[in-house]
Amino acid sequence: MKDKKKINLDDLELPIEAYFGTLERQKKDYSLTRLRVKGYRDLLFKLESLLNVCILALENPNSGNHQDILEPDEHIQAVLELAAKLIPHEEAEFLDGIGG
Repeated sequence: MKDKKKINLDDLELPIEAYFGTLERQKKDYSLTRLRVKGYRDLLFKLESLLNVCILALENPNSGNHQDILEPDEHIQAVLELAAKLIPHEEAEFLDGIGG
């Protein structure tokens, strides 16, 4: 068996934040805090697109028969849950308040 070379990572100066900045550790899991959008129109367009893809998937009679996608209903549910989290409720309340 060949001897494997080992690298001591303690001697390397790596800007960890530059490589591992997308997920932030929470108590039990990770949080994805950065979702870049150009504004509310862009956010709502992306949200509408997510919902439309799910609607199309649910209306497809063969969606449950895809050989490469195991449990497609769970994927659709995950996208719908993500879409629900993207709805800017606080901003909508503010806009309702200033709109009179």
